[in-house]
Amino acid sequence: MRIITRLAVSGPATHVVLANRGLEQRGWETVLVHGTPERDEEEIDLAGIDVPMARIMNLRRPVAPRDAAALLALVALMRRYRPIVVHTHHSKGGLLGRLAAAIARVPIRVHTFHGTVFEGYFSPRVSRAIVRVERAVARLTTQLVVLTDAHRAELVEWRVASPDRIEVVPLGLELGRFASADRTASRRRLGLDDDLIALVAAGRFAPIKRLDRMLRAFARVRAEVPTAHLYLLGDGALRQDLEGLAASLGVNDAVTFAGWRDDVPDWYAAADVVVNSSDNEGTPLALIEAAASGRPVVATRVGGVADIVDDGRTGLLVDREDLPGFADGITRLARNAADRHRMGRAAHQASARFGSDRMVNDLDLLYRRLLRERRRGR
Repeated sequence: MRIITRLAVSGPATHVVLANRGLEQRGWETVLVHGTPERDEEEIDLAGIDVPMARIMNLRRPVAPRDAAALLALVALMRRYRPIVVHTHHSKGGLLGRLAAAIARVPIRVHTFHGTVFEGYFSPRVSRAIVRVERAVARLTTQLVVLTDAHRAELVEWRVASPDRIEVVPLGLELGRFASADRTASRRRLGLDDDLIALVAAGRFAPIKRLDRMLRAFARVRAEVPTAHLYLLGDGALRQDLEGLAASLGVNDAVTFAGWRDDVPDWYAAADVVVNSSDNEGTPLALIEAAASGRPVVATRVGGVADIVDDGRTGLLVDREDLPGFADGITRLARNAADRHRMGRAAHQASARFGSDRMVNDLDLLYRRLLRERRRGR
C-alpha cells in the first residue's frame, strides 16, 4: 500500500504511479492511496492511471481536525487490505500513514522524503516542531528513503535517523518521450519563432519556487539579449502577483504564462535553456526531463539540484541569493550556442540514470531485503 497526501501535478505524483505500475509488473499486488489536492493545485488525470487506487477524502495537506478522520480511514483500509508493506510519501501522508500502519500492525513501514520542509517553508518555530515530529515518527518506520545523497546527509544532520536507516533510491521517470522530441517540429507546433531564445520553467507557482527571483533575473537578461523570451509552464495562487511583477519590470511582453500543459516534451524540445529559481527543492522532475530532452539548465544550488545538474558540464548552478549571478548564467548560455549544445549533449547522456526501470528495481530489492530481515528477526 502506497500512500501520498495528494496526486497534484508534481514529481512525487509521477513517482508513485510509476512505482506501483512497475511493481505490479514484477508480481506485487498494490494499491495507491491518495488524498485531495487544494484549490490552487491541479490534480493529475486519474482516469489515465492504470493501477488500483483508493481516495481518502479527509487526507489533505493543511493540519486540521479532519486529520483524525483520515487516520481512522487509513487504519480501516489497512485492516481490510492487510498489506505487508506500507510506503508513504509527503509530510502529511507520511505522518498519518505511518501512525496508521503502526496501529494496524503492518510489518514493513517505509517513508520517502522527496525533499524536506525543515527550512524555508515555515517559521523557525514551526520548522523546529516539524523536525521533532519527524524524529518521533521515524521510530515507527522500518526504513527511510531519500532521493539523493544530499538529502540523506540532511536527515542525519537534523538527527531524524542514523545513516544505516536511510536508503538512497534516486527518482525514476519514463524518459523516452522527452528524448524523441524535435526542436524544429516542436517550435512549429507551439508557434515559436526560430530566432528567439526560449527560456522555459515548469512547476507550481508557489512561494518556495521564487518565480519573483526568476522574473527579476529575466529583466536583466532581456536587457542584454533582446530576443530572449520566458515561458512559465504551471499555475498557482501567485499567478496574478507574478503577472503584475512582470508588468512592473517592463518584461510582460516577453513573458508567457502558459498554464499547465499536456505537451511538456514539446516545450523542452523547443527550449534553449531550462531555468529553476527555487529556494529549496527535492529532486526536481523538471530538471530531469530537461536533461532527457538534451537541454542545459541554469538553476539555484539548493536541495537535490546538484545531484541532477553537473555545474559547468550539464548546466550552471548559482547560489540562491545571487540574483546577478543567476542572470549572468542565463545570459551566458543565451548568447553561446556552442555551450548550450555541449551541455545539452552531456545532460542527455547523464539522464539515463533516472530511468523508471532502475527505480522500480531498487524498490523491489529494498522491500524484499526488508522482508528477509524481518523473517530473520532483525
